[in-house]
Amino acid sequence: MTEVPVLVVGGASVGLSMAAELGSRGVRTILVEQREQVNQHPRANAVGNRTMEYFRRWGVDKKLVNKGVPADYPADYYWVSSMHGKCLHQLSLLSYAELEKARNSAQADPLKEMFWSPYLKTIVGQQHVEQSLKDYVLGLESVDARFGWRLVDFEQDENGVYATIERCEDGHRKQLRCEYMVGCDGGQSAVRTQLDINMSGRSGIARFISIYFRSPEFMQCHSFGHGNIYFPLRKEYRGFLLNWDGGTHWTYHLVLPEGTDWKEVDAQEAVWRLLGKKPEVEVIDVQPWTAHALVADQYKQGRVFLAGDAAHKFTPTGGLGMNTGVGDAVELGWRLEAVINKWAPAEILDSYHQERHPVGVRNTVEAADNFDQLFSVMQNGEELDRDDAEGQALRDRLSASLQQQEKILASSGVLLGYRYNDSPICVPDGSAEPADDPRRYFPTARPGHRAPHIWLTPSCSILDKLSAGFTLLDFTGGSSFQHHAAWADYAAGLGMPLEVVSIDHAEAKALYEADLVLVRPDMMVAWRGEVNQAPQPILDTVTGRRMAKAQDRARSVA
Repeated sequence: MTEVPVLVVGGASVGLSMAAELGSRGVRTILVEQREQVNQHPRANAVGNRTMEYFRRWGVDKKLVNKGVPADYPADYYWVSSMHGKCLHQLSLLSYAELEKARNSAQADPLKEMFWSPYLKTIVGQQHVEQSLKDYVLGLESVDARFGWRLVDFEQDENGVYATIERCEDGHRKQLRCEYMVGCDGGQSAVRTQLDINMSGRSGIARFISIYFRSPEFMQCHSFGHGNIYFPLRKEYRGFLLNWDGGTHWTYHLVLPEGTDWKEVDAQEAVWRLLGKKPEVEVIDVQPWTAHALVADQYKQGRVFLAGDAAHKFTPTGGLGMNTGVGDAVELGWRLEAVINKWAPAEILDSYHQERHPVGVRNTVEAADNFDQLFSVMQNGEELDRDDAEGQALRDRLSASLQQQEKILASSGVLLGYRYNDSPICVPDGSAEPADDPRRYFPTARPGHRAPHIWLTPSCSILDKLSAGFTLLDFTGGSSFQHHAAWADYAAGLGMPLEVVSIDHAEAKALYEADLVLVRPDMMVAWRGEVNQAPQPILDTVTGRRMAKAQDRARSVA
């Protein structure tokens, strides 16, 4: 029997991120994935700015910037009656190249979106994301990545998880014993099913057929400009059309009418009808899928965890599904490493559900709201293209509604503004909580929030100064140097990784609003305060020791 600290089940974007986070921390991990090669059907099309901040730590970010839509292409989005009809609304965001140019020519202002993160959304197919993650994981010595293998069965007790895995090619089986197992095996998760964990929320919001196709002449067949996404609004065409490059490869997510079997849809004909013309169309792949807004009632049962689509199912509106899942992986990864390396008690693992479950609910509700609003303007037929006063009035009315729906694309508030209120491993400071606005992010170093980005130099973000463990940011300009030893000594006694980093930057200090700020391994603020505060109760809290004592007391009372 092979023994390993962690078994990761599923090797798509979240499973690979889970292995990347564990492997980058030196945690021995086995990953099993049924597919031998990356799924070439592009599903998610937008890597959020927070996800790119995680990828930046692994060096994966640079591989993605020019993998999809070229960095200098306009980041435009169109709501149209059809691809041979009329434009009702257009949104123009900064392309990556425009973002870099604007930053270099403007004074840094943390209240402006271009300075909220080193990134905006990066438009690239999920297959490229997964290939880049796979390449990174395969280079990690501590990760045994087994593609073409699947989980057959598992059972757990208080000491570990016992799993049977099978090589798909020939049925060869191996027995594993692991300390922990993570189910990253998608919406139909076998791990979640075996654990008998229910999901709550809305199911079956809409059914789609996803048509991945190549059409070299596509951009010459319509009168609109280059777009990252087009939203056809007429009910016979309604859905989303995603651009994967300069305009040759596309995915058309067509909403299926009630009672329609996806196998009855002629994919090529569907694209031609949308265009109103018949250029060359090579259908590469067709897949059905259903949109949900569901969240697992528990992210953890015993020594087994859920992450990604195994824990939450999304509508695609807002690009939140994969990005939420990568966040799960990063959050769980550092906790597992802390327990396995014995610098935190096992009780800290309970905080994974406590922090991430509310985020899963928040994000699935937001994505479903985006879909509901969009679908509400997809109820008209040919009257949407009429050239008379009645047709114009209809378009004007829908256009006014669409201006209020731009959060479906401009969603930095969702991606960056999540927070862990009432977290047992953060130390609140009594400061006011900023608004949770889907469109707008309010930079803050309030405990439980993301450590805010600021450029220290034109090429160095303050996020680049954060270590893989805990980081104590010192904004005093060196006047608190004598206090560093107390923090370092107590951390060393706990065995926890802590690095003290001095930041001599007036704007950064103003943004973080404290002399000292303690940032967790996931780049979330754990505590902030003054130099004279004792480190012991703070470090006991953020490493889960106070959690463990509270649970011990509760058990003794029971």
